[in-house]
Amino acid sequence: MNNCSHFEWQVNGVGLEFNHLFGFGVLDAAEMVILAKAWQTVPARFHCDAGSIWEPHRIPSSGTLVLEINTNACRGTETEVNYLEHVQAVVSLNSTRRGDVTLYLISPAGTQSMILSRRPKDDDHTDGFTNWPFMTTHTWGEGSSGTWRLVVRFQGPNRQAGWINRWTLMLHGTKEQPYSSIQPTSDRQNSKLQLVQRAHKRTG
Repeated sequence: MNNCSHFEWQVNGVGLEFNHLFGFGVLDAAEMVILAKAWQTVPARFHCDAGSIWEPHRIPSSGTLVLEINTNACRGTETEVNYLEHVQAVVSLNSTRRGDVTLYLISPAGTQSMILSRRPKDDDHTDGFTNWPFMTTHTWGEGSSGTWRLVVRFQGPNRQAGWINRWTLMLHGTKEQPYSSIQPTSDRQNSKLQLVQRAHKRTG
């Protein structure tokens, strides 16, 4: 796993640049108005319960715990999700210092999202998290099927102990390509809309 800075710009699986603090960047208000005039409603959004790990796993005091869920994204059901809008990792955990626990979610396309950073003032050692939904939009537009990885480790000056008690993966998005019928309004070949459309055509 790359040790990404909070301020480092990354590129997700469909070519969109994103940052942990600044999301997908500054909005082009003029372009938004132009696009809104020709906008067509995207397909219905579905919510896929993509799998769970129920067995407790110890978080090592030093090193990394990696948990994997392989999913077909509810293929063949009423909640099939092929194109992502956002993803949730619903996690239950406890540790000797909750503020030192960090979580990363890695998509099948390799996009790494920090979903829980170190919190120096969080001294909890009793409550932990119970069915807490950690969310990311950094995988926007990506395909959802494949192996998802939850990466857990401690960051802090002192040794800690803890457990991941449960992890459920929730996928939110559409079954059909969401932007296939929308005509780009920009002459730029690498507008966000065009990047996503080209990626969806390749994987179609």
